[in-house]
This record gives sequence, C-alpha cells and structure tokens, in this order.
Amino acid sequence: MSEMNMYKRIIVVVSVALFTLLALLAAIITDLNDRDFPQAIGSESRLNLSFNESGYSITEAFSKLEELDTRLDLGLVKIAPDLASDGDGEIFVTLNDEGLPEEFTWFNGDKAGKIVGKDRLANSYPDGLYLVTGNTSRLNEFVDILKDAGVEVSRRDASILDSLVFVVKERGFTTVILASIALISSLVLFWLSVRARGRALRVLGGSPIGRIQMQDITEFGVALLVSAGTVAIVAAIYVGIFHGWMYVSTFLEVLISLQVVVIAISILAALIMSATTWPSAVMFATRQPAVKNLRSVAIVIRVLTFVLVVATAAPAWSAYKHSSAKATEMAQWKRLADQVSIVFETDIGEMDQMEPMIGEMVKDAESIEAVALSYTYTKEMRPSVDFGRYSAVSFVNQRWLDLVTTGAKKPIVTPVSHHNISEELFQEIQEEIDILEREGQPKNLIEQLQFLQPVEGSRLPVAQGGGGQSLHFGDDILFAVVPSLYDTFNDSTLTSMISSNNIVFTGVTATKQLLERHSLDVHALRDRGIKSELEVIYIAEEGILQAQFAVYLVWLQNLSLIALAVAFGVATAISALITATLRAKRDFPLRLAGRSWMRILQSRVVKELLVGIILVIIVIMIQRPNAIEIVLVTAAYGLLIVPLSHFVAARWCFNGVSRRRI
Repeated sequence: MSEMNMYKRIIVVVSVALFTLLALLAAIITDLNDRDFPQAIGSESRLNLSFNESGYSITEAFSKLEELDTRLDLGLVKIAPDLASDGDGEIFVTLNDEGLPEEFTWFNGDKAGKIVGKDRLANSYPDGLYLVTGNTSRLNEFVDILKDAGVEVSRRDASILDSLVFVVKERGFTTVILASIALISSLVLFWLSVRARGRALRVLGGSPIGRIQMQDITEFGVALLVSAGTVAIVAAIYVGIFHGWMYVSTFLEVLISLQVVVIAISILAALIMSATTWPSAVMFATRQPAVKNLRSVAIVIRVLTFVLVVATAAPAWSAYKHSSAKATEMAQWKRLADQVSIVFETDIGEMDQMEPMIGEMVKDAESIEAVALSYTYTKEMRPSVDFGRYSAVSFVNQRWLDLVTTGAKKPIVTPVSHHNISEELFQEIQEEIDILEREGQPKNLIEQLQFLQPVEGSRLPVAQGGGGQSLHFGDDILFAVVPSLYDTFNDSTLTSMISSNNIVFTGVTATKQLLERHSLDVHALRDRGIKSELEVIYIAEEGILQAQFAVYLVWLQNLSLIALAVAFGVATAISALITATLRAKRDFPLRLAGRSWMRILQSRVVKELLVGIILVIIVIMIQRPNAIEIVLVTAAYGLLIVPLSHFVAARWCFNGVSRRRI
C-alpha cells in the first residue's frame, strides 16, 4: 500500500506541474480577455467600425456616433494608441462624459489605462475599435442604424470560449496544449504500468473486468482532481492578491475549463490504453511480465513526443522572429508618432483645382523640413525588371531617412555608385522619374538623385507605393534620395502620394497652419465654392495597434517553447522509468556483478539515439526549415535527455529492487 501511495504522489507531483502550466495559460487567456474587454471599466462588447462606404465625412461620422451614444446610453470608448508617451500603450477616448475614471488597472498590472476626452479624436479617423462600457440592451439597435447608413460593423461580445478558441489557433499556444496531452498520456502510461501486476492478479482471481477498470480509473482520476483543485485554489488566491479579486471568477472559469478538458482526455486515454493492453491468457501461460503489453504504447508516446518537439521548434522560432520583427516595426511607428497625413474628401473635378495649391504647400513644408517622402515598389510589383541584389526601390527624401534613423549611434546607410545598380533597374528608375517629374525640369534629373543602401545588419522601413499605411522592412532596399519633392514631382503626383500616405507631414498644428496659409482649410475652400475637406490624421495609430499584439506574443512564444521542452523532459523520464521497470530483472543482477551502468544501458540508449536521429532527418526533409540550426539544437536536447533519463530511471529501479519495493 505504501508503494502504491508513493506512485500516487509521483502522479500528483507531475500533474501539479501540468496544471500549473495550465494555470499560466489561463492567466494569459484572462489577460487577453481583459485587453479586449477591460473589466475595470465594465466592458462587455466591442465594435469594429468602418465608414469607408457610408458617405459620412469624418466630422459627420463622429457627430453621428456621439448622438447615438448619448441616446442609447452605450458608453462608447474608442481605442487609440498613446502617441504622447514613449511606451506602446493605448488610450481610451470617450465620446461623451461617461463618468469613467481617468485611469484604471489592467490584469497584468504593468501600466494604468488612460481615459481621455473626445478632443483626442480631433485628428483621427472614426474607423477603428470601440468598447461598449454602458448599457448593451440597445446595442443591436445601434448596429442596425449604422448598417442602414452603409457603415461596416463587426460586433464581438466578451466570451471565454472565444478566447479559448483564439488561443488554440495560435501556434505558440497549440504547442503548450499538445505538450500537455503528451504529458498526461505519459502519466496514464505510468499509472497503468505500476498497476499492471495487481490488475493481472485480480484477473486471475476472477474479479469482474468492469470493477478492475473502475478502480484503476477512479484512483487515477482522484489523484488528478486533488492536483487540479490544489492548483486552482492556490492560483486563485495568487490572482486575487496580486492582480485583483475582480479577475478571479474569469480566471477560474478559464482554468477549470482547461482542467476539465485535460482530465477528460486523460481518463479517455486511460480507458483506451487499459483496454488495448489487457492481460491475455497467453501472457499468463508463458509467465510474461505484466507490464510487457505496455511497451509498444510507451514507444509510440516517446516517438510522438520527440517528433512533436523537433517538428515545432522551427515554426515556433519563426513565430518568435516574426514577433521580434513586429516589435521593431512598432518602434519605427513610434518614431513616426507625430507624423500626420492629409485625407482628401473631394471629387475629381475639385481635386484638379486644388492640386497647384497642394504643390505649393509641399514646397512650403520642405522649406521648414516638415515633410517626408517614402514611395516604394518591390521586386514582386515589377516582376519583369531585374532588381539585381535589391528587393525594392524606395524614393525618399532626407527627412524620411532622418525620421527612421533617429537615435542611431552610427551611420546605417552607405552610398551606392550608379555603376553598382543593374542597367535594367537604373533604366526603370529613369522611366519612373520621366513619368512623375515636374515640367520644365532638366532631363538629367536622375543624376541629381543620391543612391543609398542599408549597411550590413541594418533593416530600414519604407512605405509601399499606393499604400503607406504599412511599412516594408528590408536590408536590401535601394534608396533613391530626391533633393526636393517640389522640384522633382509634379503637382498631380504629389497629391496622389499625399492621399496614399507616401508623403507625410510633421505635427498636427503645424500641418493645419500649412493648410491655412495655402487656402486649403475648410473656410478658405468654402469661400472658393469648393465643398471638399482636407483632414489631418495621425498615420501611426493603426500601425501601432496592429503591432502591439505581436509584441505581446514575444514572451508567450518563449513560454510555449520552455513548456514544451519541460513536458518532453518529463514525458521522456516517465517513459524511461517504464522501460527500467520492465528491464529490472536483467539490470539488477548485471549491476550486482559489477557491470557499469554505461554497458548495461548501452544497447537501449544507442538504439533509441539512432531512431531519434532518423526521425530528425525525416522531419527536416519534410519541413525543410530555414532555421535548421534551431531544429538541430532542439534535437540535441532531446537526444541528451534520453541517456540521462535511462540512467536515473535504472538507478531508481535498482534501489527499489534492493529495498524490495519493486
């Protein structure tokens, strides 16, 4: 009985580690849910609005939202990046005075959420995410009114199930779940192995199969429930003390859901393994060890776990690199936080009247170094052109280079001679200039361009032509630095580049003053009989919001890698213990005879190492990963765990036999 209690304690200890991992996952899900629906301000729904097809101007859109918010008591709060700070946080802008606090706490507790007045939206798009912090009973009416006006509305309500589904779809989280399943399968295998002899004796004694199965599953399930309950209580107290008691109910809902799923899977696995490894009459007749039937299952679990670790290493590393790239992109967006674009709400006829004034405005902005250009086309956009060693060409001015290289301690661009550019690419640049240049300019304008490229190890951002809302990063971009925007490009081109965010201006106030000086503000346009409007909008908002989640996932990817490595180590150790138990009759006398552990374990270790190497080669051939070094390092870790596990397990079994516990 004491021996069986020891085995139960082993299961409790290992399952505590498993449920602790699930508690970390539950905390992450709770944090993600709180980021989407901040509980401190009572958010239960969020809306994604797009006014592109509605016909509303920016001013009209905000007026409509304010009117509906007041009438329906929704407590709408728009999410926007905190451009005024050096961090990567968000701020929450109320459309009306809702009585919300100026600050509120998050689950993660890193920074306080800031709530500001609607003046912050004076230079923002109405499109984007909104939280509903008030009454949601008339939210459907609000959605219907906007949809009838041509507004695209996407609604999402707070749901733990949705958060779970989202997490499962993320590769980094999926590896944690798969690792949990592998670990619980190994626990089931361990439990059945220690119960095998007693189960065989009960079968011989005539006990009903159903009773034997029920006893085995019940004792195993009780051990899991004790572990799950202990972890849930301790974790809930920790969350309440260090994060806030308001989050405990959500955290427990997530954790218990995960625990129920894992326990259900473990019970199902136990039933399947028990049925497929049931003692046979042949085994009794030939006096074979009771655990022999489990050997094939143990091999399958070890192989699958090892393949899982090796196969997920490269994708997890790629996801980490992608997250790191997003972090770099967000840092660049932060450098562009005070840059604004000009949004045109006009028709073609009126645009023709405004283009000369826009050209003069750009000339004025250049004189005070308050305008930046980045207009890029990539190799994929011009497949018929030989780009040579470059992936893209970007027309920029010095102001853009200054913005994206702010803070660099050493030069990160170097000049490129015309002779080092392929003739075909140089001709393409010449033709581009010929099409876009201002009339009356000298024909040798391309000779005034300065060509640069990033120094080795540097990646610089550029805005893609026709869509400057996204940044393209590269270390093989050819920069064509134009000496003057006004002198290089005609008014129509400048207007087009402004409308696509390829030309941006510095500062909201300064840009509005530019519009006024060149009679492009609303009042001056109305005096001319022009109904168009030019709005000044921050360009960095969307880019920062999109990059924030990727930055948040960086450490989560690390967590998944560590969790999978730990799970594989535990699963391998338990599997090695099963093997050592099966081979104890052989290992014990050999060790007593003075044979070294290396010689005793040599055959099984070498065999498994060879199989492991073959599996690694197969995975590499199928995946063809770019980061093959990561796969090899992960494989080396796995192959190192195998002999260590066998050595520890064999010694443990030897001591157990010596004390007559095995």
